[in-house]
Amino acid sequence: MKKLVKQVRFEGKLWDLSIENGAIQEIVETSSTNKDISTYDAEGLLYLPTLADMHCHLDKHFLGEPWRPLQPFITLPKQLKFEKEMLSTMQSSLEERAMILSELMLSHGTTKMRTHVDVDPEIGLKHLEAVLQLREQLKDVMEVEIVAFPQQGLIRSNSVGIMKEALRNGADLVGGVDPAGLDRKVESSIEAMFELSSEFDAGVDLHLHEPGHLGKYTIDLVTDYTRQTKKQGRVAVSHAYCLGMLSDAELSDTMTALREENVSIISSVPIDRPMPRVETLLDAGVTFKLGADNIRDAWSPYGNGDMLHRASRLAEKSGWVTDEQLIKAYSFITNRSLTPKVGETADFMLVDAQNIQHAMASIPKREAVFSKGKLIFGEEKTLNSEYISR
Repeated sequence: MKKLVKQVRFEGKLWDLSIENGAIQEIVETSSTNKDISTYDAEGLLYLPTLADMHCHLDKHFLGEPWRPLQPFITLPKQLKFEKEMLSTMQSSLEERAMILSELMLSHGTTKMRTHVDVDPEIGLKHLEAVLQLREQLKDVMEVEIVAFPQQGLIRSNSVGIMKEALRNGADLVGGVDPAGLDRKVESSIEAMFELSSEFDAGVDLHLHEPGHLGKYTIDLVTDYTRQTKKQGRVAVSHAYCLGMLSDAELSDTMTALREENVSIISSVPIDRPMPRVETLLDAGVTFKLGADNIRDAWSPYGNGDMLHRASRLAEKSGWVTDEQLIKAYSFITNRSLTPKVGETADFMLVDAQNIQHAMASIPKREAVFSKGKLIFGEEKTLNSEYISR
């Protein structure tokens, strides 16, 4: 069905977007309404492309659950044990909680996510099966990438076998975590990740909290294996705190390798520890994206699932105040062009802001969210169940 979204504002003017088969077919300056097609009047609200969360955990959060007190972080193994204990006490099912967070993300305008899903010999594929079910339910409104994530350590927890099962059953990427601090076998851990990646033609996304030169060494191994296995453009390192701990001179060769092998860096913009210096990454030509990571879970009581809020936090933490810097920050949270293009999928949201940079600074509520031309969140601030099969 053809649809007209009228009086959408961008580039300082009001425009009408003609949408058909989920894509933008025509963009013209606002004129009189065509009575023969379905019309949505944006009333001058600002057009923003929908958002992408490139690092989240649908299976770990406590949203919808009674408040649970957390413990201070002591050691990673103790925290992992605490997390398992907490998740075993959830009152709602994993399927219900995954949908709760997905709906929250959709209401904020996120139509693409990459979620890390725990797999290990103890829990098997239980978490993966729940998220695969959710992906099927949301296939018409959200793109969901799934990382098979050996949270307990790929080598430490003997998870290579169950990772193979996860990749056979629908996971898209091979995950990993701290090859030195958790697995205690840096090269063996990374080699196992890339062997899985090659066997199943899957991407790679490594959680890396290792500090300083140890972290740099790990990233250098990742870029080496990316080159050897020809996985350019399909590998990411998440967190990479080490890139905020060393000088630009110390990181020069690492930055070059990241660019040449097209390995992405993904950050959640932590406020309590170093993070990669974004300007250094960009100057070196390294791809950089953002994710929400912890949202009300065993690791943190904070988080709201709003990627616009996360990008604003990055800009403020970085001291970015110019229009150019604010617009650049927005580009880290979307996989769409910043203004609508004919032929592009009609994934966008409407907000009460003057322009992108104003939206970055003010973090306005989303008045409407469209996915493939369908209004999935709008006036009553509730998701339209017509487009989400439960």
